[in-house]
Amino acid sequence: MGPTKEPDKARISTAWQDPAIMQIGKGGLSEGVIKEAKRLIKKHKYIKVRLLRSAVESDSKKHIFESLAKGTGSELVGIRGNTAVLFKL
Repeated sequence: MGPTKEPDKARISTAWQDPAIMQIGKGGLSEGVIKEAKRLIKKHKYIKVRLLRSAVESDSKKHIFESLAKGTGSELVGIRGNTAVLFKL
């Protein structure tokens, strides 16, 4: 059996301290947002995403972040307020 890819706790901790790499606005999760998130995750492995309040009105934060993780093939590491960290498996 090969090694399983687990999120690196130190990298996640650092990701929470870093500024958000991307923001989701009132347009919500569009195809363009998911495409850009895929590009950023491929480059950085961990990304911090901020959800603007205008995007929350249409859908729940958790649902938006889970949909983004599914659309990008990544894992939702955690949600704090309107911010989440995603990790590429």
